Amino acid sequence: MKVTDPDKTYIDYFQGAWCLQEGLANRFGVRVREGLFLAVVKIGDGQVTACGKEFRIPLQLEELPTHVRIIISDHVLNYPASDLMDVVTGKIFFQQAVVFQK
Repeated sequence: MKVTDPDKTYIDYFQGAWCLQEGLANRFGVRVREGLFLAVVKIGDGQVTACGKEFRIPLQLEELPTHVRIIISDHVLNYPASDLMDVVTGKIFFQQAVVFQK
């Protein structure tokens, strides 16, 4: 799932929801901004919370910690038309991803 900030300052790319109990779901993802991104988590209907350090774009997927690679790989597996890999590897610019919604 791709969620663009109304002010277009960031894009959140989430994995599918993981249900802990009825009505409560966790979503792990990454928040991409101009030139960087970081891992995020959303618990239930709460706020999205950053977790971990920021990574500069562009980068090689192999350079990332395992948990971040898993989040990205799971997102791409579940949303094959996503532009996440193109954004973090620098194939397309952040502003292109903000404008182009899949």
